[in-house]
Amino acid sequence: MLAPVTAPARGPLALFGEQLRISSRVVTAVVLRETKTRFGKSRLGYLLAIIEPLAFVGIFIGLRALIGRHVPFGESLVLFFLTGLLVFRIFLAISGRVASGISGNKALLAYPPVKVNDILFARLLLEMLTMYVVFALCFGALAFVSDRAVIVHPVVMAEALAAVTFLSFGLGVLNAVLSVLLPMWTMVFSLLRIPLLLASAVFYLPSSLPHWVQEILWWNPLLHCVEWMRSGTYLVYDPLLDKWYPLLVGLVMLVAGFALERLYRYRLLAA
Repeated sequence: MLAPVTAPARGPLALFGEQLRISSRVVTAVVLRETKTRFGKSRLGYLLAIIEPLAFVGIFIGLRALIGRHVPFGESLVLFFLTGLLVFRIFLAISGRVASGISGNKALLAYPPVKVNDILFARLLLEMLTMYVVFALCFGALAFVSDRAVIVHPVVMAEALAAVTFLSFGLGVLNAVLSVLLPMWTMVFSLLRIPLLLASAVFYLPSSLPHWVQEILWWNPLLHCVEWMRSGTYLVYDPLLDKWYPLLVGLVMLVAGFALERLYRYRLLAA
């Protein structure tokens, strides 16, 4: 009597690969859905999404130019403010979109293949692509009209861009969970945007401040991202920078966010 033929046991690596393929397909589908939902079927929707952060940066730079203040560092007022404002805008855009990922996709999470992390990663990818296009347009336009190089150390700038993206994603994941568990959290956090802008050295040079003020500002991880970005822009720049600090803060928030999501998963879906 012949023994029944059984399928060979699948190892953990094969199971992980299959799960990764499923997750990749889900993330791609969610990105396409988010694109249609947010921008519509017309290309004009995506164009407006690019124009909005460009206007945000342009208005701030224009106001500062009208005030007529001296350039805190270097020769170009636009270049100095652009490095700070773009980092701040990328931070707000990515963390904000990821933070609304759970609350804005409750219906989608009812489908078994769709997981919370799929939605959060999809929002990260879409917002990251949008803001990177804005970043390239801003620095490309400035390089076109400038008589000097606006990117002195491209690798350093790429590192800074990756660092602020990682920090933003970590905060977004944590806020995505907290905003569902604590409905007032979104309002409370929105009140911190202006103080965060003022504490991130967007409009001033941290090294020009008293030492005790620098020690306080040092605890703001976004300030390190701004200083990191300026290190790639200027040939000679003495930053208030610890490259590991924003990465560590981002990692702690990311782990805390996914841990809370795992712990309160059913409560998040039922809220």
